[in-house]
Amino acid sequence: MKQQKIYYYSDEVNDDFAGTHIVRKPLPENYEYLNKGFWLRLRRGIFYHCIIRPITFIYNKLIKRVKYVGKQKLKGYKKGGAFMYGNHTSMIIDAFNPSYLAFPRPADVIINADAMSITGIGWLLKTIGGFPIPEGFHAMARFNAAVNEAYSKRHWIAVYPEAHIWHYYTGIRPFPSVSFAYPVKNGAPSFAYTMTYKKRKHSRYPKRVVYIDGPFFPDKSIPPKQAERKLRDEIYSAMCERAKESDCEYIKYVYRPKEEPKAVEPSDGATVNGANVNGEPATYKKAVEPQACDPENLSKE
Repeated sequence: MKQQKIYYYSDEVNDDFAGTHIVRKPLPENYEYLNKGFWLRLRRGIFYHCIIRPITFIYNKLIKRVKYVGKQKLKGYKKGGAFMYGNHTSMIIDAFNPSYLAFPRPADVIINADAMSITGIGWLLKTIGGFPIPEGFHAMARFNAAVNEAYSKRHWIAVYPEAHIWHYYTGIRPFPSVSFAYPVKNGAPSFAYTMTYKKRKHSRYPKRVVYIDGPFFPDKSIPPKQAERKLRDEIYSAMCERAKESDCEYIKYVYRPKEEPKAVEPSDGATVNGANVNGEPATYKKAVEPQACDPENLSKE
């Protein structure tokens, strides 16, 4: 049996395996997050509902055959806005999940500003609701105001609090509570959606199952900062529980400190950071147990 891919990491919070190697360009100081002009709103409406939504369904449901469990929990909240938090284990599917889950409400996605530096797609990301995170105090103030305004317009806003892509990862990495300030400020409902991976009988690729949990509401009886941490812990715990549903590792992530040399001598058929030394495709094997969420990752008051 061909051995599975192995990715080595040294920083669980900041290491990224997207593989894009983008040279980041700063956002303009006057960057407009929302399509406020009539023609811009019309362009998004046509492009989003007539092109993006059909592509989302075809790609996620028909091509990748993603299964969604718990969609009924979203019913009753589609008349207004909401926030969604997911684990970041795929590039294209994660980009499409918010649109699929939020339907018929428009979905916006908070993204890394690096994506805006890809030549030719900046306008596309903005058209379909991408909110790139800027740098600088004044720019962040505009960004925060735009997120709150989008919610007031009954948009569903998706956040990937882990921030970096770890393809096919079966655990939940620690993440901060900063993005939970938005539902706390707006008294908004929040949902968690957790991508899990399960072994197939007749394919080396795992089956994808997304579990939806919620709604979660901020605690208005405590100060905002405490409410943010409490909401974060509730969603983090729910995602950790769902992550236990994964029963295989298509890619195995192994910790290795930075000071150790990166050069390795893998055995025949082994792969290092996705590259098979024999040029053969890797397969996956059943995991003994998905990485458990560390209780210490819960916020401490």
